[in-house]
Amino acid sequence: MVAAAPVAAVLLLAGTTVLAGTSVSGAASPKGLAAARAVVDEYSRVPTFKAPGPAFDAKKLDAGKTLFSVPVDSQDQFVQILENDMAAVAKKVGIHFVDYTNDGNPSTWVKGMQEATAEKANLIDLLAGINPEQLTPEVKAARAAHIPVVASDAYSIGQKSDPLLTGVVDVPYDGAGTIMADWTIVNSGGHADALVIESNDVVSSPTEAKAAVTAFHDNCPACKVKVLNIPVADWASDTQTEVESALRATPSIDYVIPVYDSQSQYIIPAISLAGDTGKVHIVSYDGTAFVLKYLQEHNDVVMDVGEDLKWIAWAIMDQEMRIMAGLKPVPNENTPMMIWTAKNIAKAGNPPQQSKGYGTGFQTGYEKLWGLSH
Repeated sequence: MVAAAPVAAVLLLAGTTVLAGTSVSGAASPKGLAAARAVVDEYSRVPTFKAPGPAFDAKKLDAGKTLFSVPVDSQDQFVQILENDMAAVAKKVGIHFVDYTNDGNPSTWVKGMQEATAEKANLIDLLAGINPEQLTPEVKAARAAHIPVVASDAYSIGQKSDPLLTGVVDVPYDGAGTIMADWTIVNSGGHADALVIESNDVVSSPTEAKAAVTAFHDNCPACKVKVLNIPVADWASDTQTEVESALRATPSIDYVIPVYDSQSQYIIPAISLAGDTGKVHIVSYDGTAFVLKYLQEHNDVVMDVGEDLKWIAWAIMDQEMRIMAGLKPVPNENTPMMIWTAKNIAKAGNPPQQSKGYGTGFQTGYEKLWGLSH
């Protein structure tokens, strides 16, 4: 595997150009700190369910159909949890659910798409960050076979999606970027020196990283920000070396912000090798259980923007069952986010559980929408 070098991505922010490896400078303002604190307060509360669209009879319309899911990487715990919960919903409705196991290599995504099309699936799900543009011939072949293709948990809400797709299940990735930055601003008192790590082989990653840098720019011009790109395929081989090098090159860095929290497992050793344990803190997004355990154990992670993966899985199934039933896709599944810190991590269990602490109202809400409860 070829080592990935940092990418000097240009982020345009209200007239200011920020390059990876440069920093935003200026003076912190009480107004900016107040704005950041308002965001932190909003997402420190337990989320509530909001119906994404009209009710429909899922068993009547979808039972017996085949939903074929091709995930970005079956080895990732985040993906495994989504697939398991999607399969559980499918079982409730009577849908045949296929989880196409793969190693995260685009060539295996191609094989999955080809297999789904050959088996005449009723819908193909591209799960958790696959860029459909990498599979254009396969998506076109599916469309020619009258099989809808949906990208789920890939694009940020409002982000332009591939026009070949039948639908999307968007997630507020830009919101996650904003929350991570605003929490860091508040926690640092407006004096953070942050290293944001994006993985721009995932379609939503640049949007999330840009939102984080924008929030720093808007609310804390005194904060310093650098951006580093490490593709997901290179996390295991490159993250530790790249982050350690960055910390040694810039000793003032005190926050590392990977846009996906599973990368933390490679960042923690880098912090240790750089001699920065206790000085450099990890702030991230996804609420993956093993990362929440790091937070609980005070192991470098100090904040994780969590999303209830069971809720996300049910939201994905809601959209895809609507499409398989011939119904109009909904524009937004209203998936939630919540801040986890040392103050509330006990509510996630000990050890933390992936979907504990977010409330259970969404299950009742979706079952009612699908005609599974009366």
